[in-house]
Amino acid sequence: MKPALFAFACVLTAAVATAQQGSTAQPGSTPQQGTAARQTSTAQQGNTAQQAQDPQQPTFRTGVDVITVDVGAVDGRGQPVNDLHGPEFTVKIDGQVRRVVSADLVKYDYTPDAGITRRPAPKLQEFETPFTTNITQPDGRMIMIAVDQMNIRPGAARPILDSAKRFLDRLNPADRVAFVSYPEPGVVVDFTGDRQRLRLAMEKVIGTQSRFVGRRNIGLVEAIDIAQKGDDRRMQEVTNRECRGLLDMALEQCMRDIVDESNSILWTTRRDTEASLRGLREWLQHLGETEGQKTLILLSEGLVTDSPSDLEDVVRAAMRGRISVNVLLMDVPRSDATQGPLPPTFTEDRELEIRGLNDLASLSRGSIFQVVGTADRAFERLASEISAYYLLSVEQAPADRDGRNHRIDVSVSRRGVTLRSRQAFVLDPTGGRKTPDESLVESLRSPLGVAGVPLRLTTFIYQDPKALGKVRIVMAADVGQAGTPSGQYTMGFIVVDDQGKVVASRSQKSKLEPLEARTNTSLSYLDAVTVEPGVYEVRLAAVDADGRHGSVVRDVNAWKMAGEEFTFADLVVNHAATASTGLRPDVEPHVDADGVAAYMELYAASEETFKDVKVEFEIAEDDAAPALLTMPVELKPGAQPTWRNAQGFIGAEPLPSGRYVTRAKIMRGGKVAAVLVRPFILEPAPASKGGPIVIPAAFARVATFDRSAVLQPALVNGMLDSIAATSPSLKSAMTEARAGRYGPAALEALSAGDQQTAAFLKGLDLYTKGQLPQAAIQLNIAAGPRREFYPAAFFLGASFAGLSRDQDAAGVWQMALGAEQRPPIAYTLLADARMRGGQIDAVITVLKPAYAQRPADDEVGKRLAIAYLVTAAFSEALPILDSYLTRHPADGDALFAAVLAQYQIATATGAELSTADRAKLLKYGRAYKGPQEPLMAKYLSSMGVNR
Repeated sequence: MKPALFAFACVLTAAVATAQQGSTAQPGSTPQQGTAARQTSTAQQGNTAQQAQDPQQPTFRTGVDVITVDVGAVDGRGQPVNDLHGPEFTVKIDGQVRRVVSADLVKYDYTPDAGITRRPAPKLQEFETPFTTNITQPDGRMIMIAVDQMNIRPGAARPILDSAKRFLDRLNPADRVAFVSYPEPGVVVDFTGDRQRLRLAMEKVIGTQSRFVGRRNIGLVEAIDIAQKGDDRRMQEVTNRECRGLLDMALEQCMRDIVDESNSILWTTRRDTEASLRGLREWLQHLGETEGQKTLILLSEGLVTDSPSDLEDVVRAAMRGRISVNVLLMDVPRSDATQGPLPPTFTEDRELEIRGLNDLASLSRGSIFQVVGTADRAFERLASEISAYYLLSVEQAPADRDGRNHRIDVSVSRRGVTLRSRQAFVLDPTGGRKTPDESLVESLRSPLGVAGVPLRLTTFIYQDPKALGKVRIVMAADVGQAGTPSGQYTMGFIVVDDQGKVVASRSQKSKLEPLEARTNTSLSYLDAVTVEPGVYEVRLAAVDADGRHGSVVRDVNAWKMAGEEFTFADLVVNHAATASTGLRPDVEPHVDADGVAAYMELYAASEETFKDVKVEFEIAEDDAAPALLTMPVELKPGAQPTWRNAQGFIGAEPLPSGRYVTRAKIMRGGKVAAVLVRPFILEPAPASKGGPIVIPAAFARVATFDRSAVLQPALVNGMLDSIAATSPSLKSAMTEARAGRYGPAALEALSAGDQQTAAFLKGLDLYTKGQLPQAAIQLNIAAGPRREFYPAAFFLGASFAGLSRDQDAAGVWQMALGAEQRPPIAYTLLADARMRGGQIDAVITVLKPAYAQRPADDEVGKRLAIAYLVTAAFSEALPILDSYLTRHPADGDALFAAVLAQYQIATATGAELSTADRAKLLKYGRAYKGPQEPLMAKYLSSMGVNR
């Protein structure tokens, strides 16, 4: 049976070799769905600044002129020494001192404890991580725990494996751990963050060591001296002990037995050693195929070797794979009933068994820890030692790259510091150039991200409409830094289930481009795969045209959706302008001010479920911040009768540029059932954009026409007074009209021979009765072709407005204004009609002179300010708003509009606010108590004003 990791590698290689093109998810076709801090400090030689090295870089990866060497440094208590500097290190290669260019400390979070305290479970986050990236330094390590079961007595591993379980609890949540026992058949668990799976695997290991049992009690050292070295003195010692009292033929037979059994012991020991080293070498080679620094913790009772040269292949595999080998040496009691009588050379035998493991650890940049009973203290010491190491950049010589072993010696001038370093290195004379497919496989093997090509990966989970009961994982990724030019990449992914099995994979060569041809974004990658519901690990890798390669690893919960009483898929957001061609899933889409489009799917067992389900889309600064903008969404039929789609658009004009999130709030039965979150970046509005903007406040709402507003007695009587002043013969008609009897007044005017006034009064009578079409006919006759009879023209416009004919109303009112002073309501009604018709510039034309004549008229001033705001004339709007607020300091809509205007001015000019402006804004901000408070706070904070 092949080891699982070997099978895993085969799957990767096969995936790349076949380069399956697969079905890439098309835009819109597939809608969505913590760690210990590592610190890096740099100690430099001279004044040259050296950038901290990523611990995932190869241990002996070379640049133009340096070799990178990893070195552990601990004090007498096993605690890492974190304050060494480059000049304190001395490095010799083949006996010659080389210049240390820099010494970079790589440190992982580590909290000492008594070895039995379980790390608290990480706090559950209310929201999922939006994306996973390899841009920041990875917090995790790769640690393999290996059990040499050939050299462990049956059952003897249980106490140390119990300690290993507790050791798992002290590791960083981001650490990935593998567990193996060898030789085959053994237990294999690939690198995983599932600690429980590792614990269960440890329960299956028992140890398979079996001592040779013969007729004589011969120690291992005795057998080697007799069978291998032909030591006559040792033969005589054993003969005297084992053949005591025997003579002649019996003595000869006894001596032959001693020789035969010595040969058998030697052969058995060599067989077991070769099997053990072969199993260890194979695992080191498999580890070496995974990019990054690795730690191997070997559990064994001993390893018999003739000399350190027997370990050459193993040490070379560890060196090439950048693996440090740490050994936990298990104690062997002097009396063990399972192993027969105590060998006469027990102490010497143990020294021989220990020596091999000592050599292995010292040659592989590791430590050896002797364990008696439980191994808690040893694991605690080991946890401390592997929590930090130095990366030394050492000057390279041309002769180093000859493909041969070169001895390397590292020392430090400070006393009390113990160094753990390799004793040799080999550089590939070809420079280690790999094909894109080889680099892709190498990156995908790593359980931690590889940083050669910047990547950000997110996933979206949906029910697959074509595969009953299955789930579709959509993978969206940003490739490269912002501004990376379009180019050819070798892309690949694997999907690994919770048992370490690769369930899906694909690789392909693609030309990647930024979305919408933007120049300030990364390149976009999109793919999808269908799987059974479950928990998976997605690994995505990219190789660019220059051979640089990177990868990112993301845990994915592809939850079950089919057959559930009620559930939902992930949220997708993107630039609203792209929605017409299908909303493409993206990591962190760039959105212009025209807004955000959002989409999600909901599933239920019955259509009745959706009767009490509602969805709102929100924009906020982060997942927990108050909503800045909110929009209810109507649920529409989906691909199946029990599916629903929620899709909507939120205009982003009111928001300052920057990073935001879109939230989908799902409510059921009046309670919040779930909140889904996706990030986006709002781009700055172009300076030349101009044009109207959206004012998200009640202040900007255009008044609907109120028919009764023009029937106020003071207004009507004023109109009648103007008629009476020019027509004394209409006294009787005016008396009736002032009494509100407009029908009889019309007859009196007709009797007096004034048909125009009669038509006006008849029209006014019809208007008061709500007979607007008939009123308009009479008033049109009375107003005259040039609308010179103002009372009739005024109410004609009112009739048109009451009939929702705002354009006709505004035309009549505009023509009738003339150059005379008109009632204030005439200007506000005309402005409202123009506003409702979207003729904002005409509103300003009407109201600007009216406001100049009546600057204290709040109705005129308020409308003029609105018109200025909507046309982005913020400098003109602000003085009007400031004046208005002196008389109405608690008007929340005006307060918000004033802060908005000031924000827009500050954004456009980039000028610093004056002390007076800051004080004014602070007063406005504190006075505002309304629904736009989060957005108000956003404007103020962006101007450096904090309430």
